[in-house]
Amino acid sequence: MLGPMIRAEVGDTIKIVFRNNAAFPASMHPHGVFYEKSSEGALYKDGTEGKDKEDDGVPTGGTYTYTWEVPKRAGPSAASGLSSAFWMYHSHVNERRDVNSELMGAMIITAWGMAREDLSPKDVDREFVVGFMTVLETQSWYIDENVQTYLTEPDKARPNYLPGGTYQFFTPIGPDFVVRDTMNGLLFGNMPTMTMKMGERVRWYVMAGTNFDLHAPHWHGNTVTTAGMNTDVLEIITIGMQIADMDADNPGLWIFHCHVAGHMEQGMLAMYEVLP
Repeated sequence: MLGPMIRAEVGDTIKIVFRNNAAFPASMHPHGVFYEKSSEGALYKDGTEGKDKEDDGVPTGGTYTYTWEVPKRAGPSAASGLSSAFWMYHSHVNERRDVNSELMGAMIITAWGMAREDLSPKDVDREFVVGFMTVLETQSWYIDENVQTYLTEPDKARPNYLPGGTYQFFTPIGPDFVVRDTMNGLLFGNMPTMTMKMGERVRWYVMAGTNFDLHAPHWHGNTVTTAGMNTDVLEIITIGMQIADMDADNPGLWIFHCHVAGHMEQGMLAMYEVLP
């Protein structure tokens, strides 16, 4: 589900050469970093024209270079006591359809002087990025292709068009909204097991999607520290981004899931393992 990881250290300048190989206009809109109008990557009536509009939606086959500066305010705050900050980026031409077509990713900014050569934070042994995302498959740009590819009887699927050019499907057994409660786009423990060792400092970057995403990520077996508090449950709202640090002290194979009962029943769960 998530696009390529973007990393930087405070003081850097990020340049993204974006080539659109999709069949629809797309863009890259970042959160947290500093950008001018020519690198905002969002389509709306903002009073700009010319070069400042080219970033809003890159056409199929087109290429555009986005430039994002990384000032101190894009990094971790002094109050957080952390060595890294967590942001996201996503396409913002038709945000609902773009994100439900998987055009979303994570961005980690390390404090100045706290980055290794690969830009990961020096004081963390292992990192995991997990997106708790309720995906509306009928809002994807690929819905027609997916119906023809994956439905057993695609000709019996009758679209019911909704405002904004999207739709749900009515099948012989009733309306099919095709809502998937996923972790990184995967369901029912199919996400690769996240593995760490006893005694490691593990940093979890947890985010939510842009639909009606209200989630309660819960770790069995171990606890995390976030906002100065020890806990084993986070609360994240739509497009929320949080960091939690775990000092892994309890070996075993453990479940990591959303504690919203309906989401867990729909498959919003994964596994992590602490090795001796």
